[in-house]
Amino acid sequence: MDLLQKRARYRRFWQPLLKGEGGYLSVVSPISDNGVLPYLLEPPVSLEEQWLSVDYAVKRAEADDSNLYYGLDAIHVERVHFGPGVQAAMLGAPYTLKENTVWFNMDPPIKCWDPIPVLMTDREHELYKAIITHTRALCDASKGRYAVAVTDIGGQMDVLYMLRGSELLEDLIDYPNEVSTALEKLDNDFIDLFTTLCDIIGPTDCGYTGWMPVISDVPWYPLQCDISVMISPEMFECFVLPSLDRISSVTGQSIYHLDGPGQIRHLDMLLSLKYIHAIQWVPLPAAIVGSQGLVNRSFIDKMSLDIYNRVLAAGKKLVLLGVEPSQVPVIFSEVGCDGVFIQANCKTRRDADELVAYAQKNWIRC
Repeated sequence: MDLLQKRARYRRFWQPLLKGEGGYLSVVSPISDNGVLPYLLEPPVSLEEQWLSVDYAVKRAEADDSNLYYGLDAIHVERVHFGPGVQAAMLGAPYTLKENTVWFNMDPPIKCWDPIPVLMTDREHELYKAIITHTRALCDASKGRYAVAVTDIGGQMDVLYMLRGSELLEDLIDYPNEVSTALEKLDNDFIDLFTTLCDIIGPTDCGYTGWMPVISDVPWYPLQCDISVMISPEMFECFVLPSLDRISSVTGQSIYHLDGPGQIRHLDMLLSLKYIHAIQWVPLPAAIVGSQGLVNRSFIDKMSLDIYNRVLAAGKKLVLLGVEPSQVPVIFSEVGCDGVFIQANCKTRRDADELVAYAQKNWIRC
């Protein structure tokens, strides 16, 4: 399937759920079975090079483009990644570079609500400059070969938590008006940065995307509120839902990142939002394996299957990322394939080709 065919299928994904449209399967694997990588990327000499070097970011993109196979609906997406919720750093939260992520909430800068903080991105901040520079450099280097993602700006309630700390949970009761005002300011700040990045990405004509590898012809953004596991449905409806509605009404379409069982109690409200097109479900880890703490997840337990049916019954689509290839047939068998987008990683090109062939025979409606 060439790039034009894939882009056409993504256009259908962003349309309302339709009986008979079939499933969507993104399959990624090494480009060959012999273990020889065409592009050898030297490891970074420091955390600063890993995260902040534009040259290293472009080299990493070239490695991914040369070394990986993108089957069926898979499209190479290059992330501009400075940690989840990087908006917090640009609003004053201290940050620390780590090997696998960036932390922002060691010393939350909001100490009180009098006065309410300004909450406007510092355009001279080193991470703001890095995000803009990396986005431009990757767009220039892609030359139509891969899509460049809008950086993970963050869910606004999560960002506010990084700026205020755990006291935010008490603030929802003690300072509700101040919290609502702060969230509205964060939403406006988000929209400003989001628009700036989309203006850079648009001319590449490779589509728009975020940290989820789903492509659209028009801008979109993955919504989330990870701290919703710590608040009631009433608090979610009062504080989080208006923010999500504001953001999604501007982006025009979105996918919500439903991160684990603690968020299920909010699902019906999320399904009611007009501009949430799909739900991305993250099940509990089935196991933590290896020295790097890699996570194996079961996407086929009863809880997950029940959520899939609720999402599809509401007319929304479903996104599942990092699914074990052996679980893919089970999911499509249990809930059907219409409107279901699955991303799976295979260990070899041979395994990927077999999964693609099986999918084209059974679940894909071109």
